[in-house]
Amino acid sequence: MSHRSFTRRTTSTVAGLAVVALAATGCGGDDADTGGGGGGDAAEMETIQIGTLPIANAAAMNLGVQEGFFEEEGLELEQTVTQTGNEIITGMVGGDYDFGFVGYISAGIAAAQGVPVCALVANDATGTSPEDDWQVLVAAGDSPIDGPEDLAGATVSVNGLGGVAEVMLKAALDKAGVDWSTVELIEVPFPEVPAAVAAGRIDAGYTSEPFVTTVLDQGGKVAFAPQSYIAPEYPNGMYATSQQFLQENPEIAERFEAAMIKSLEYAQENPDAIREIIPTYTQIPEDVAQRMRLPVFQTEMKMDAIEEQMGFLEAYDIVEEAPSAEELVCGD
Repeated sequence: MSHRSFTRRTTSTVAGLAVVALAATGCGGDDADTGGGGGGDAAEMETIQIGTLPIANAAAMNLGVQEGFFEEEGLELEQTVTQTGNEIITGMVGGDYDFGFVGYISAGIAAAQGVPVCALVANDATGTSPEDDWQVLVAAGDSPIDGPEDLAGATVSVNGLGGVAEVMLKAALDKAGVDWSTVELIEVPFPEVPAAVAAGRIDAGYTSEPFVTTVLDQGGKVAFAPQSYIAPEYPNGMYATSQQFLQENPEIAERFEAAMIKSLEYAQENPDAIREIIPTYTQIPEDVAQRMRLPVFQTEMKMDAIEEQMGFLEAYDIVEEAPSAEELVCGD
């Protein structure tokens, strides 16, 4: 594939994927003449299909639609909300979606299995500490678990064995010098973690907002923040595309990236707008949206961190051979 590199980069320090390595079908774009530029009258508008998730992390894209950043680039978004990144990846390579909101880990697993996807533009990262991270391990308020050293022998839930939560937890425990093999991992979906903690079914549970706030409202606590422990503002999610769509529609991909960067910059500068828009496309109540911890929005790919995450996939036997960051990120 030969095309110019779209993605801004910096060099700073799932359960098995249920997709098959498809030859991506001709997808999206409506075969319209893009003209290589954005905005303008309705005749020049390009409709693109987006696979997305009903979570706070998608706020930047929704703000971008609201503020007209995609319209300025001559793009109209049609969103399909799914429940998992794996569904989105399957949809992209099958031609249902032109772009999809997924995690670097999920995309890395797919690419390792020969699925032709690549990371186009960054989106979000974790917080910096247990006090502001939005995807963490929670426990009951009277739990003796107050850090990674207390997890040995504990029963801990993740939303999917072999997925992002398990990979990040093991990497964080390794960094803390804790033998992760002494931790009993079980599957509990994120929304069910508050009830599991309250009932004592688990010692600690990996969950995300708004369920972190739910646990705190119940008198629980954040016991450990694995991802921000690995590194502050650690890359989490991004927008991907199929290799075929990128090869056949480089101008549309460039315009989508430009609109997303405007959207992410706007989100960085307007946290109140994020809180206002979250209830409009999720089931998160307005009062919770006003109090919950927000994702950190990023405009640049942190290549060293992505490379590290791909290494985790091999280290914890998720895949035999993971792609490098350079292979995963769309580019030359």
